[in-house]
Amino acid sequence: MRQWLSHRMIDRGARRWFALTDRVGYWRRILLTARGNRRFRAAHPDFAAPPLPILWDAQATTDLAEYKASGESAAAQYWALIRPHVTGAAAAAVRVPTGRPARVCEWGCGPARILRHLPSLAARGAAAGTAVEFYGSDYNRASIAWCRAHLTGISFLENGLAPPLPVPDGFFDLLFCRSVFTHLSAEMHGRWMAELARAVRPGGVVIVTTHGDAYRPRLTAEERARYDGGELIVRTLAAEGRKLFGAFHPPAWVRERLLAGLTLLEYQPGADTQDIWAARVPGAPA
Repeated sequence: MRQWLSHRMIDRGARRWFALTDRVGYWRRILLTARGNRRFRAAHPDFAAPPLPILWDAQATTDLAEYKASGESAAAQYWALIRPHVTGAAAAAVRVPTGRPARVCEWGCGPARILRHLPSLAARGAAAGTAVEFYGSDYNRASIAWCRAHLTGISFLENGLAPPLPVPDGFFDLLFCRSVFTHLSAEMHGRWMAELARAVRPGGVVIVTTHGDAYRPRLTAEERARYDGGELIVRTLAAEGRKLFGAFHPPAWVRERLLAGLTLLEYQPGADTQDIWAARVPGAPA
């Protein structure tokens, strides 16, 4: 009992320290980006920029130009991954019912850095394939409230840290998330993957990212040994779901555990960023 209490006290102390460090980092970045943000707002008066606390919480930045530019770049990358599964001839595997658009959701959308740019990308190619309807979901109420108030053409949903998503079975044709499993516990990995498979149609597609081999150098020697042995590594330096709560994923663990029961379609190992995985939900499309 005494040892358990000692570990609890150390853990709480570490969390307080990292929370303080995070707060200091936030105010430092506010000062460093203040001038650039003023220039950005003057140059883009019609661009809805999220409140800086929301942006920091989601992406550890307060740079609005970075938010816009990195979002546009990531949206182009993700649309290239999404488009073959929901438009054109390749979409036959998903079999979107006649009379409605394909439904695409970003789970863990935060302040919609990526998602806000996808409708315009989809609209450019709408004549060549199926129309697309976009959804965003997140457990941060402030982010969802801001998105609903400022971004059009996307339906925003609120979920909890734990499942479920507020949709019927098989509602989405494709669901993607970027850097969500990277901040969840081992238990939540299993619960959320089961929920994503429920929320996506049989034959639909799930795209996720993980902290793979590119992040191995960031681990301690003891963590690297466990990672190399195929174990999921979880660091609890903050509350689950926050950016300082980190999970690191050996590729074999993702294949054999996280995506068990799904059909792997694509794996892109990250060079200096997260691994990307695309998998098909089992079952014949209705």
